[in-house]
Amino acid sequence: MPSNTESIKGIALTEKPASISRCGMSYAKFAQHRASKRWYQLSSQGKNLGSPIEFDFYKQDSPNRPNRRTSVETRELTGV
Repeated sequence: MPSNTESIKGIALTEKPASISRCGMSYAKFAQHRASKRWYQLSSQGKNLGSPIEFDFYKQDSPNRPNRRTSVETRELTGV
């Protein structure tokens, strides 16, 4: 877990990015501030945003892989 003194950097966005899903900080490309609900694109060239514990993290969905896990098919039992 990140320490409270660590800071993340990013660039403010005007709206929520399309086709994203929640993930851990190490995979994230976007973040949403929990209190203000503002969106940011994570970037080392951006301004300091604050502590990682203040944010929810998101990654861009891959167009080649479905976002959801497929459900397992189940067969119904029939009486004999």
